Amino acid sequence: MHNVPRLVRIVLGSVTAFTCVSSGAGGGAPFTEEQLKDHVFSLARNYFADFRHPETHILYGARLADKHRWTSPADVKAGKPKPWGYGSRIADTSLHCGHMLVALLDAHEARPDPFLKDNIDKTFAALKLIGSLPETHPKPGKPALVGLVPRGPHPDDLSAYYDDSSMDQHTTYIISLARYATSSLATPEDKEWIRQALEKVGQRLEAHGWSIKRADGETQAHVGFTWKGFNSQHASILLPSVLALYRGTGNEHWLKTYEAFLTEKDGLRWQKLHPGPHVKINGHPIYANQGSFRLNALYHFETSPERKAVVRDMLRYITEIQLKRDFPGPMYRKFHSEEQWRKVRQICNWPDDELHGAEVAWSMFRPAMLGGHPLSALAHVRFPLGGFHMALMSEDPELIATHLASTWKMLNTVDLKRIPAAETSYLFTVCGLHIYAHHFRQEKK
Repeated sequence: MHNVPRLVRIVLGSVTAFTCVSSGAGGGAPFTEEQLKDHVFSLARNYFADFRHPETHILYGARLADKHRWTSPADVKAGKPKPWGYGSRIADTSLHCGHMLVALLDAHEARPDPFLKDNIDKTFAALKLIGSLPETHPKPGKPALVGLVPRGPHPDDLSAYYDDSSMDQHTTYIISLARYATSSLATPEDKEWIRQALEKVGQRLEAHGWSIKRADGETQAHVGFTWKGFNSQHASILLPSVLALYRGTGNEHWLKTYEAFLTEKDGLRWQKLHPGPHVKINGHPIYANQGSFRLNALYHFETSPERKAVVRDMLRYITEIQLKRDFPGPMYRKFHSEEQWRKVRQICNWPDDELHGAEVAWSMFRPAMLGGHPLSALAHVRFPLGGFHMALMSEDPELIATHLASTWKMLNTVDLKRIPAAETSYLFTVCGLHIYAHHFRQEKK
């Protein structure tokens, strides 16, 4: 049969016809290259306009136009509403900036563009500022602090940040800076700054047994547990982070530390990174994608073909777990009352008490859900979005192709202006950039 392009329909406000073109992997892509670039860059522009500070370039957890409703700088300094900043809208700056930097780098490496380069520069500058704050703006009455990745700062006061940081802020900071240091864009000056910054963070983590302490060096952070456990989740945190420290600094100490952790107890930690029934992903149904981000970094930083193959197998394994899991599931169900779950089931016409997998959840999405029960968007957009993000980071072209049409339709269907939190908006942009990267990488093959 002749290879005749076929038409697919994508909802973009109104229904628009898109021409399928070859993806380079032998399948059809639900976009032309022009449509891909235009829409992904449009997602990014809109996201940056709403959530990025125009001077510091830091990415925040809500639209800056609404910052008068955020936790005030004075309350941030007082550790309110919580010492770890939940609810403040400034608690995940390193996470959002780090995920964005890696996605921008992936896209630029696949098909360079001045727009990508400009935003890489801005996002790197934001991470530099975040990591420097405990030294340049120490807490009142306390000495400058070296090696802590804080939460924040408040956009109106660089000295207003939380020193009760977390595993996800630290690991994302380390990985994203190491990815930038090993890219073609990093200047000698950039690499030297990163070398020094990551040395400080690595030394502090190591001194505290690979756990995170607050500024006093004694109080464990809210999400500051040690990463040295012999289980799949701890291994997927510790190993990518230590290898990233080596790639970002060139310090042989971190390479030796990485190899020591790999071989400890006859390689037990490494065995935990092999697929199998022992593998557990994040119990929260919308945050498992952070584990894929770290394992994807390990895949990129590893040079051993045998180890890379294991990591790739693990990426596919955990992605399939997430894509098939139920929502809300036993863990997240506890966060809301049974009455709330009953209401959302009724409003969204769930056939039973659970949504069985990401594709099922997304297939039931209707635009009217965004103005309804607050859990509707979480269930039918944010939950499947996490699984689609994991598929894009799986390094598995077949798995990516399986969910590409659904992911692309989501990115073209949901009105992000009706979702106030940044989580969905930043992941839309990140996923769009990963689709861009995947498409142009496949073209080169």
